[in-house]
Order: sequence, then structure tokens, then C-alpha cells
Amino acid sequence: MAEKKKRKGRRAYLNDFYTDVTGNTVYTGQMIRYAGEIPWRGAARRTGVLTGAVTACALIVFCLPAPSMTGMNKSYVVLPLILEAVGVLLTVWASVRLLCNGPDLRSYVWEASAKKLPWWLEMTAVFAAVGVVGNVIYLAVKGFGGKVFLSLLVIVLHLLTIAAALFEIRFLRTVKWSGGEELPPAGKA
Repeated sequence: MAEKKKRKGRRAYLNDFYTDVTGNTVYTGQMIRYAGEIPWRGAARRTGVLTGAVTACALIVFCLPAPSMTGMNKSYVVLPLILEAVGVLLTVWASVRLLCNGPDLRSYVWEASAKKLPWWLEMTAVFAAVGVVGNVIYLAVKGFGGKVFLSLLVIVLHLLTIAAALFEIRFLRTVKWSGGEELPPAGKA
């Protein structure tokens, strides 16, 4: 029987699977276990709530009929909003993947979820901050258009998105995993 060729690059994790004599696929790679001080359920709940807060704040911003949101022809308003949306989608994807797999993760799942989640949150926070600046510029140039409350609500929701993302990053930096490398300390991503 011919040897299977070893995969390299993005799909290298497939080398950790083999088919046994009964036809079942078996994973033989490294498992990474949650080893935090608080129980897994509490850590999962906190991660889910903070990811939900980031997502809800960003989603509400996308739906508000504020002057800067209805103008949508200014690149300094549109581009940060689009990139913030990408960051939120990647954050939700990583969080769901992390939470659905429980406290024992395969190494490739840990790499794609727990390890990258702080980075996606940083991306979301940065583009939400750029969105605040873009909205302030828009309001300084074009005015409130009679919608002062909605204009200020967009800015406040961007700031809440940033705050929730930073709280989640801070929490994720304290989470310990055994069997794999630890997440870098805050500020050393």
C-alpha cells in the first residue's frame, strides 16, 4: 500500500488524521485543554457575552439612519464601517468555533479560534475608533442634519464596541491553555 503524502502549509493539520481498520477517521494530533482559574462554563459565558456585546453594538450602528450612515458616499465613513464589519464577522466566527468545541480543542482549532480571537477583536476596535473619527469629521463638515441624537448614538455605540472588544481582549489574555503555547501577554501580539 502506498504511503500517503504529507501535506504542507494551510492543510498540514490533515496529517494528524488517519483511517483505522473499521473505517473511522481518528485524530492523533495534539489536544489543547483549557486550564484557566475560573471554570470553563464561566469563561465561555464571559466570552460569549462580550462577543455578543461587540456584535450587537456594531450591528445597531449599521442599522441606524444617522446622517453619516445615510450619506455613505464618504470613504472615511464607509471604509472603516466595512472593515469593522469584517472584524466583527471574524470575531463571531472565532468565538463560535471556540465555544462550540468546548474546553478540549484540537490544536488546529485552537490556532484558528482562541489564538486569533484577540487579534480579530483588536482589528474590530481599531476600525471602530477610525469610524468614530470618520463620523466626527462628517459631522464637522456636513452637520447633524437635524438628527443630533442619532448622530451621537452612532459615536457612543462605536465607543461601546471599542470598550467591549478591549474588555474581551483583556480577559482572553488571562486565559491559560495547557498542551500548547500560551497567548502572548497584553500588548505583545
